[in-house]
Amino acid sequence: MNARTRRLAPFAGYLMVALVVVALATTPDTPDAKDSGAKVIAYFSHHKTNIHVQDFLLAYAALATIVYFTSVANFLRNRGSQILASTTVAGGVLFAGALCVGAGTNEALTDQPSRMSESTAQALNLISNDLFGVLLFAGLALATTSAGVAMLRTKSLPTALGVVTTIVGVAAGTGIVSWFAFMATGPLTLVVAAYVYSRSAQPTEITLPDATVAIPAQTAAEAPAPAKAKAKTR
Repeated sequence: MNARTRRLAPFAGYLMVALVVVALATTPDTPDAKDSGAKVIAYFSHHKTNIHVQDFLLAYAALATIVYFTSVANFLRNRGSQILASTTVAGGVLFAGALCVGAGTNEALTDQPSRMSESTAQALNLISNDLFGVLLFAGLALATTSAGVAMLRTKSLPTALGVVTTIVGVAAGTGIVSWFAFMATGPLTLVVAAYVYSRSAQPTEITLPDATVAIPAQTAAEAPAPAKAKAKTR
C-alpha cells in the first residue's frame, strides 16, 4: 500500500457511517427483545427484501469499520502510542463483529420464517438484540476510549477532539447512555477521519510526555583512547 492510499484509509469511516445510517433507515421498527415469537415471524416474513439489503449493508460496514479503526490506530502508533493503538484496533474488531452478528442473526430469521417455531424465532430475536448490543457497545467503548486517551497523550490531534472522543467512549460503556454515544459516534468519526487525513501529511513526531530517545553508544573508534604511560628511557 503506497503512502497516498494509506492517507485515504481514514475515509473508510465516512463509508462506515453512511452504510450504518442507510442500513438502520432501511428497516425501522424491528422487533424488540420482549416481542412474542409470532410477532417476530410476522415481521421477518413481510420484510424479507429490506432485511436482506440491511444485512449486506451491515456486512460492508463491518469491513469499513476495520479499515477505519486500523488507520486511526496506525496514525496514533506512529506518534508513540503503542498499547492504546492496539486496543483501538481490538475495539474496532469487536464493533465490526457486532455488525456481523446482527446481520447473521437477521439472515437466520429471514431465511425460512414460516418453518420456524415461535420459541425459536423468539430465541433468535433475543440473540439478535442482546448479543448485538453487548458486542457493539463493548467494541465502541474500547476503541473510542483508547483512541481518545491516545490523542490526549500524544497531542497528535486537538485536545478538544481527544476529550470529546474519550467522553463518547466512556459513555458507550455505561449502558445507560450507550445509544446516545453510538449516535454521537457518527459525526465524531467524520471529524476524526478528516483530522487524521490532514495530519498524516505532516512529519511523524513522537510527542508522548514520557517518551525518551535512546542515544546510541559511542563506538570504540569514537571513544577517546586511554592515555598510555610513556616508557622511561635511560
